[in-house]
Amino acid sequence: MLLDAGERSDGAFKDTIFDVCICGAGPAGITLALTLAARGRRVALMEGGALDVTAESQDLYQGQIVGLPYYPLDACRLRFLGGSSNHWGGYARPLDARDLEPRSESPLNAWPIRKGDLEPFALRTAEILELPPERAPLDLFRGKEDLIEPAAYRVSPVQFGAKYRDQLARSEMITLCLNANLVDIALSEDLAAVTGMVFRALGRDDLSRVAAREFVLCCGGLENPRVLLNANRQIPAGIGNRNDQVGRYFCEHVEIGVGRAILATPLADLTFAVAGEKLITQHRCLSFEIELVPLEGADAMCGMQFADRLAKALGDPSAPCFDTNVLAVVGQSPNRDSRVTLSETSDRFGLRRLALDWRLADIDRRTLRIAAEEMGRALARHDVGRMHLDPWITDTSLDVPINDEQGGSSHHMCTTRMSDDPKTGVVDRDCRVHGIANLYLGGSSVFSSPGVSNPTFTIVELALRLAEHLNQGLNR
Repeated sequence: MLLDAGERSDGAFKDTIFDVCICGAGPAGITLALTLAARGRRVALMEGGALDVTAESQDLYQGQIVGLPYYPLDACRLRFLGGSSNHWGGYARPLDARDLEPRSESPLNAWPIRKGDLEPFALRTAEILELPPERAPLDLFRGKEDLIEPAAYRVSPVQFGAKYRDQLARSEMITLCLNANLVDIALSEDLAAVTGMVFRALGRDDLSRVAAREFVLCCGGLENPRVLLNANRQIPAGIGNRNDQVGRYFCEHVEIGVGRAILATPLADLTFAVAGEKLITQHRCLSFEIELVPLEGADAMCGMQFADRLAKALGDPSAPCFDTNVLAVVGQSPNRDSRVTLSETSDRFGLRRLALDWRLADIDRRTLRIAAEEMGRALARHDVGRMHLDPWITDTSLDVPINDEQGGSSHHMCTTRMSDDPKTGVVDRDCRVHGIANLYLGGSSVFSSPGVSNPTFTIVELALRLAEHLNQGLNR
């Protein structure tokens, strides 16, 4: 069933108790809703946007940048059915096992779950994302390099809104309500459970209250903490924030150009490599990824063989014929001072807008430099190519050149991180908010640490895992 909150009848939702109410219809929310509906559960899927993007709805995503430079917050997210899958590149790769494990160089790297807890959902995730069969990644070093390892992404063509809109609308078990803006979360008198979520449509002053047995926020890595912090009518610090953890540990995939390369065999496509365990242990650094991006028309422009281009680069550094840009990607270390908070300005519903205070730690900067230097050494060591490093790599007096056009990947993670200890996280290993019996969170906000893979694959895996947990709980 498909409804529009702006056109609903006054009694809509009044006498209905759903099994699960999900707020947010992006990849996590849609995956969760369809999976639960297939198990015979009645689901309310509440989406703040419409079927297509509107300026009026996007305005609710505006916020303030108070830390490192960052993209405008209403431009790096999309607020309509399907969420940010409507503009993603679709690159999908599972987290590596080490991404979920403790590391001495990053104490909060560890998740309370392990790779084996996600693997049962990997095949279904690949089906949902319509991923092509796995292929062996291009190995520049032909098995001769043990510090930098080849990696492969598969590309998903799926935009969740376009793919699943009709299925959601036809479902007898799902009520999809568009233009339903969450404005409050009501708790029981003992503050231990959610009794309802309260929604309001643009252009209407009246409210809709949705009742359910279980509730899930799937609003994204920035909006999930904003919702919890604004839900302060009964708990002044915000729901789930008794230990001042909501919004902390904001992590990004720090993606920075680190140089250019001349390769013996120019690449035809974007190529990936990742740090090997030996390198990470040797340098006590974070995991990282290297992206080699072919420069369009480089061969035609230069018209010279590798040796001649290399000689020209040595003889005239100002005008060498590079064929590849080199980018380093680091999943930053969880840092409690890197955070989402609330600004002093409010949106049209009276909810305070978010403020993003993004910060990097020394180990994040050091890992970026290590990634660039080790890739350059590996190319030369195997005579695969030569790399010219950007000045800030070797000159430590220069900081990482983050600006509002490069630095972040618009992957918003860890702001309601998963932890067995409420003093270092917001949700437990089942994605349930500590201290609230029936409130769960979905999406990349629950990541304990980011790893280096794009978050999409893991978001869907976690949604499938949460659906299984909720379905089992509803049987009791």
